[in-house]
Amino acid sequence: MGSKKWVRKLLLATMAIAMIIPMLAACTKTDEVKPGQERVLRIGVLYGGNDDTYFRSQYTDVFEFSKQGAINIEIVPAVDQSDRWGSNGEYKQPDYVEAFKKIMTGANPVDVVVIDASQYQALVRDGLLKQIDPLLQQDKIDTNDFVPTVIGGLKAMGDNNLYGLAPTFTSQALFYNRTLFNEAGVEPPTDNMTWDQVFDKAKLVSKGEGQDRVYGFSFNHYFGSDPYWDMINTYVTPLNLRMIDDKADYMTVNSPQWEKVWTTISKLVAEKVIPGPNAEMPETPEGQFNPFQYDNFLSGRTAMVLGDYSFINSDLSDAMKNADKIKGFTKFDWDVVTFPSHPEAPGISGSVYLREIFAVNQKATNPDDAWDFVKFVSSDEWAKLRSRSSYELVAREKYIQPKDGINFNISAFYTMKPTPPITQKEEDLFSKYSLYELNEIGRNLFQEVMDNKKGISDALKEWETKGNQVLKKKQANPVYSK
Repeated sequence: MGSKKWVRKLLLATMAIAMIIPMLAACTKTDEVKPGQERVLRIGVLYGGNDDTYFRSQYTDVFEFSKQGAINIEIVPAVDQSDRWGSNGEYKQPDYVEAFKKIMTGANPVDVVVIDASQYQALVRDGLLKQIDPLLQQDKIDTNDFVPTVIGGLKAMGDNNLYGLAPTFTSQALFYNRTLFNEAGVEPPTDNMTWDQVFDKAKLVSKGEGQDRVYGFSFNHYFGSDPYWDMINTYVTPLNLRMIDDKADYMTVNSPQWEKVWTTISKLVAEKVIPGPNAEMPETPEGQFNPFQYDNFLSGRTAMVLGDYSFINSDLSDAMKNADKIKGFTKFDWDVVTFPSHPEAPGISGSVYLREIFAVNQKATNPDDAWDFVKFVSSDEWAKLRSRSSYELVAREKYIQPKDGINFNISAFYTMKPTPPITQKEEDLFSKYSLYELNEIGRNLFQEVMDNKKGISDALKEWETKGNQVLKKKQANPVYSK
């Protein structure tokens, strides 16, 4: 099995090189280079170790090959895999931004960095990335060819300027079962709806009891998801609603904003608009297996769910193509609209991710090749090849097209902007002081609210009190490097 996968990867890589080299030939300068006179391009990545084959196969091999020996690429990890463990065997939590700063400002700085959104924002703030707006104009690269999700998101993190480009991104949209809406006589959802508007729609299509219950909405398509974590990881994210202050000295949960959030989600659970912890799983007839019975959306138990783009090209397409062969599965009409947003953060989605942003180091010793490489991974030709992916989307809009003849509102995945990272990310503080107990306290109290054992106001006060007791005893994790 392993050898087959290796052969397939090699074949795909060979085909990619064969296709892209002719396209790049016209715009690639290929001077004859004598051995030992190659230009060196140093690329900084987050993690690295003995094997950087995957990154090279994804991004650098074709670029290096197109230069016909003129460039030698060195991959420089900001954090070495072997340095992540302390002498006592415990995991060391590195400071990623500081790690990048070291390889960007040392005696032999990297020329390009590949970073995520939070690292990008921090490095822009500290003036370590080269502004590329003038370079884009110089090379006549039209940013209107890129989706709003990417360009708008990067500009929002760079004071309306660009300091890097993200060739790919991932995002979610709101999937809906058009058949259920038609049966209920309710207009289906549309783009640019607020959370409250989506919840209002959900109430209108919710019906039935017990195992026959059809829910109006679910934060994901997995049966048995936890409403507390759905609330924390999805609903709250665009609001940048913090649980603790930026020094982890006190809790910030006993507030009108948190009370509104808890009231909204707990009421939806109580009214069975969204699945709660007591949701009943329909029984499967003896001798009949439905592979999608645990999927809220494909089982027909939920009218609207949030889902990744990859869901379309995996379970959803499989189900629709093989509907006649799957016992217990009924084919239905579906479509997607944009991810819901809050009035306080219009057009912002908490489920858009720019995980690989390519930027030029302000102190690059080889800035020309650095910019050439960033252009390459964001080029029209490269986007055309990467657009074959079923799991991520390319930044160039014209190559974002539905696959296999499926017709749906694909623009829903690329019109929302990502949530700008907050200056001091809460998860960093949680790691630094091992504060995960705070979430467990909150989860238990939210469960009591859902069980009608405690009022929301009292629960938030108790969360604040118990959380502050934890914070008073906090100590920096000895294996955390900040």
